[in-house]
Amino acid sequence: MPRAAARDSKAPRMPPLCDTTPMAGSPTLPLPDLAAFGTGSIDEAAAKTLFASFGVPVAREAVVADGDEAVAAAQAFCGNVVLKILSAEITHKSDVGGVAVNVPPAEVASRLARMASDVQLATGIAPQRFLVQEMVKGGVEVILGMHRDALGTAILLGMGGVTAELFGDTTLRLLPGGRGLTREAALAMIGRLKTVPLLQGFRGRPKADVEALADAIVAFSRMVATLGERLVEAEINPLFVLPQGQGVVAADGVALLAGNDKI
Repeated sequence: MPRAAARDSKAPRMPPLCDTTPMAGSPTLPLPDLAAFGTGSIDEAAAKTLFASFGVPVAREAVVADGDEAVAAAQAFCGNVVLKILSAEITHKSDVGGVAVNVPPAEVASRLARMASDVQLATGIAPQRFLVQEMVKGGVEVILGMHRDALGTAILLGMGGVTAELFGDTTLRLLPGGRGLTREAALAMIGRLKTVPLLQGFRGRPKADVEALADAIVAFSRMVATLGERLVEAEINPLFVLPQGQGVVAADGVALLAGNDKI
């Protein structure tokens, strides 16, 4: 996949089989104006804006340029935050010191300055923009992405976060005739995960909002179907599935867009 070395969360190994059960599918949506996103690898904030435009809930965040702006954003979130560099060139952020979690607002400015220095030392690129993001806690992390090959375009779901490669627990579902997945298909995907008990209250854990996860899968699949060949790559990792009734939140994402000739 493009820029594999620069990914913040490497794609898990694909399972050997793909569920090809025919489904009626959900309708595609009108093609949005993609001019503002440009082409090629777009940065995390732009990717999540794209996902949100199709109905995928995303974390609250602010794009900032310096420590003062970062502090103001952190204070508005009323708690500890996540700091990230924002760059379409450096998407493998954590490997170069470009991510800091659970940062108190009082430490945001100094932590941002140190992050900028660390990233420049590691990559030779001086970060110009950063993300200040709310801390998301108490959810089960999953990965939601897409895979395209000679058989067609499929939606990928698996246990995510830093354990995505370790568990290798993923499932694929082909899009039916260029349409998005139905809710029934999304629920079936969730049920095929070996680690689905983590979403069902395993050993006293709170039950996760599986219904909201199914809605997010459908929304993501409709995005993939609607954009077609314009969308070369898209992935959310992690997508936090919060306790029952609290929904889901996309905390990180990547997207790669082709040129206008692919519309």
